[in-house]
Amino acid sequence: MITNETFNIFLQLKDERGEPFFKSLLNDVLIFSIRFIAFIFILYIGSRIVKKIDSYLDKIPVVNQDMNTKQFTKSLTKLGLNIIFFLIGLLAFGFSESSIATMISAIGLGVGISLKEFLSNLAGGVVLFFSRPFEIGNFIKVNGAMGNVVKIEVFSTHINSLDGRRVIIPNNVMINGNIINYDTNDVRRIKLTIPVAYDSDMKKVIDTLTDIANNYESLDKEKGNFIHIMSYGDSSVNILFMVWAPKNQYYKVRGEIMAHILDIFNQNNIEVPFNILDINLKQR
Repeated sequence: MITNETFNIFLQLKDERGEPFFKSLLNDVLIFSIRFIAFIFILYIGSRIVKKIDSYLDKIPVVNQDMNTKQFTKSLTKLGLNIIFFLIGLLAFGFSESSIATMISAIGLGVGISLKEFLSNLAGGVVLFFSRPFEIGNFIKVNGAMGNVVKIEVFSTHINSLDGRRVIIPNNVMINGNIINYDTNDVRRIKLTIPVAYDSDMKKVIDTLTDIANNYESLDKEKGNFIHIMSYGDSSVNILFMVWAPKNQYYKVRGEIMAHILDIFNQNNIEVPFNILDINLKQR
């Protein structure tokens, strides 16, 4: 049980400065609380300001349809402002400029491996910004991922895949991977391998496919067509059928062409063979 005498002795304890220990402790707790509240308040106000600026940047009209510059500038601005407000918060918390610099150096040494990945993604974002292998809205393929580019940020690139998924790819992966941009040109090549039976009249087959390519309205005739025998399969002669379609109608035209070829073949009695598996049961 703590008696009044014991409590009075506790109150009379002195710190190293000769001030009452309890009073000094209360002052330290109060100062810490005020600084902590100031730190949180600055981060909160900073986040609100960053959101306001981000919203303002969203409303700025795109010059010459340059969405890449707009998205990259937004991402870089948000990153820079968040770092600035965090440093201001540390100053309000009581850290000196020299201690902040020392802390940043220590963090850099301690998490060098993580920073390497961080910096490589940042460098990748800068490379993408200046090299511009693709633009916002382009249909690309990289490292097996395929879709439309919807956002290019400092550290990552976002694409919407054909099945509606959002794929986020780190920028260091983007610059080190093989990027295929299907929207660089206005047209895209349709390449089909069409099997026909060995006993088919090959001249008739080639002529029929050539007529389809020449008469189909959606195809680009200036690029020309390439229709020739490609290989001999186990049960068919394989015809290579290559034509050009507008890039924004590629999948639609490709599907229509495939259906149209099958209809025309049926009308002209051209057989499209399929594999048949014969099973012979031996009775004992």
